[in-house]
Amino acid sequence: MTSPKLAKTTRTGRVYKHPVTGVEYPSVTTVLGTVGKGEALKHWAANEVAKYAVKNRDTWTRLDDAAAIDLLKREPLRFLDKAASRGTDVHALAEAYAKTGSMPQWADEISGYVDALRRFFDEHQPRPVLVEYTVFNNDIGYAGSFDMVCQLDAFDDVNVILDYKTSKAIYPDVAAQLAAYANGNEYIDDNNTPQPMPKIPVGVAVRLAADGTYQMVECDIEAGWRYFQAVRKVHDIPTKPMLLGDVQPPLSRISDNRNALRERLIARIAWLRENNKDAFTAFVATWTPELPTFKSGHQHSSVELARIERMLVDVEREHSVPFHEAITARDEQPTPTAEPTTATQDDAPVTMASDEITVDQSEVEKVRTKLNSSSEKTRETVKKIAQQANRAKRNISLNGKPSLRRVLLADMLIDAINDDDGDSNALEVMMRHIGIRTERTLGYDIGVLDIDKITKMSDLTAALRSGKAAMQYNTNTDTFDIVEQEGQQ
Repeated sequence: MTSPKLAKTTRTGRVYKHPVTGVEYPSVTTVLGTVGKGEALKHWAANEVAKYAVKNRDTWTRLDDAAAIDLLKREPLRFLDKAASRGTDVHALAEAYAKTGSMPQWADEISGYVDALRRFFDEHQPRPVLVEYTVFNNDIGYAGSFDMVCQLDAFDDVNVILDYKTSKAIYPDVAAQLAAYANGNEYIDDNNTPQPMPKIPVGVAVRLAADGTYQMVECDIEAGWRYFQAVRKVHDIPTKPMLLGDVQPPLSRISDNRNALRERLIARIAWLRENNKDAFTAFVATWTPELPTFKSGHQHSSVELARIERMLVDVEREHSVPFHEAITARDEQPTPTAEPTTATQDDAPVTMASDEITVDQSEVEKVRTKLNSSSEKTRETVKKIAQQANRAKRNISLNGKPSLRRVLLADMLIDAINDDDGDSNALEVMMRHIGIRTERTLGYDIGVLDIDKITKMSDLTAALRSGKAAMQYNTNTDTFDIVEQEGQQ
């Protein structure tokens, strides 16, 4: 296909600029490339390199290692460049033939494709309606350039959207490509003026082969349209392919307060030993050999201290220790189906060791600055979650002298919501992923996250941002899950 005048290539793929509104939309093929043939292309590329290496062994074996590697690895790219050039030439000839009934000169190497094109026209006698126009869909946002809308005797003279292929086969996703063209709101005429697209109930792909033969396949554009709409939504999921720098563990901020947290944990363990022998015995049983004891004199890291706190939290909850009576009461209450509008008995403030540790005001200001520099939508979402938490008496604001936990929590919230373009959908998926139920309000459950859980949430945000993990739609549960990306280290 000739290069469309309204299109341009960007870092994220081809986009089209609407000549009237100036809005830019991703191309149909770029959208479909969101769920591209990655695995198949890897095997194809490896096969092309292997075939070239066998056929041209006398060429590359005379080179040094670096030159040989460079020559071999570029073979798939050379093949794709030749295929793209061939496809462009054949599409240009097909456009001219449909419009004028004649073709300009062509290179000898595409003569077979020209013969195939002529045979298709001779046998099916397509009557062109529109040839090589750019189509826009302003409802769900995409654009593309189709080869031809025509009428064919084989389909009772209804409008048919047709696409030429010069590939070795016709692949299923061509149905989605044709469906996207057929469902455009408008096409741009020769005067750069939008015109309404005609009704198009049929789609066909015509594969032109080098041996002068052709294959015409009808496509289910209703099924293709459902597929394309789903992929269009996936294309909108925010991705951050750029490396943004090393991610430091959020708990590194508590280095100055580590001794205070350590002393607080020792005090809680001593309280268990003196006042609740069963709880103390249960706590000792959870201690694993690789975790140094306090008596050993080991300088515990922030992560190790957070792990010890998690162990204490579980034991205190199980044995109704006063530190966590509120959490115990909450877990024994049935989960309401509606958002609480007034505080209930299980909505008492929650106390954790990390709430005993204050932070420097400079750390608080850093988080406030991050929030203020975020989008308006992010700020509104954070505000909504904070209001939900306050209604449940789970204060997560940075007012007054916020504790370490609240500062880390706010920082995590801002990052997660920013990365979701101001929404909290990804946040809820991450909460489910680490085992937090979100059956009440999101603020309710956010408000009782301890440092261990906050750290896990921050690590998930970093993994999603770097591509080490990804959101994936689960058709069985009709929800999104987080999966580890294969090949990512």
